[in-house]
Amino acid sequence: MANYKIGDTRDLGACSACGNVIVIEAENGLFRPQRCGNPVKLADGNWLCGSCLRKLRIKYPQEYRLDTKQKKMLPYERAGELTAEEAERELGQIHDYLEDLREKYGFHQAVFSVEKADVKKGGLLKPSLYTVTGHVIYGTFTPLDEVSIGLNGGQKALISCLYYPHSITPVSDIQIQQVTGKLVIDYAWAEGGEEAAFIFREKSLNLKPGDIIVKD
Repeated sequence: MANYKIGDTRDLGACSACGNVIVIEAENGLFRPQRCGNPVKLADGNWLCGSCLRKLRIKYPQEYRLDTKQKKMLPYERAGELTAEEAERELGQIHDYLEDLREKYGFHQAVFSVEKADVKKGGLLKPSLYTVTGHVIYGTFTPLDEVSIGLNGGQKALISCLYYPHSITPVSDIQIQQVTGKLVIDYAWAEGGEEAAFIFREKSLNLKPGDIIVKD
């Protein structure tokens, strides 16, 4: 849930961690920063730029929480609970934290943790559509990536598209072909710490909560 809205100042000052000036621009009624991701307001009122926030997400993963006013699930940044001093300290340690994660998960290029898996059965001679929701532990996934189920390899599958987590609208073949409005991330990728949903078009895919998806 963003800490700024239309009508707020566009210049949020300097990032409390890196010192870069945070300038946001209106686009289609929404504020978008300049290709680095949305900034977040910290617990002590300072701001953290999108670039620094993205680095911290692997330790403070993004979540989706219910917005009671809009009555829908919206992204929430756990890193926003830090103070500027805490955020700067965590950023100084984040490289070592990432390397520990990479070693833990066998140095795969990217790792995704499955939290929910739903299937929409296909018709005659048509594949089923699997919506797999979870968190990117580290690395980056994009549509059409080939991934494997399990750390030690297993069934391979192609990510057909990235979808909105907790969407109440089921995905369809037509939507995948059009991909209009069906990408969970502005620039069509999902990276470390983000909650995301992958869509697979497979005849059979054995996935359950707790499973790991990897990309090499």
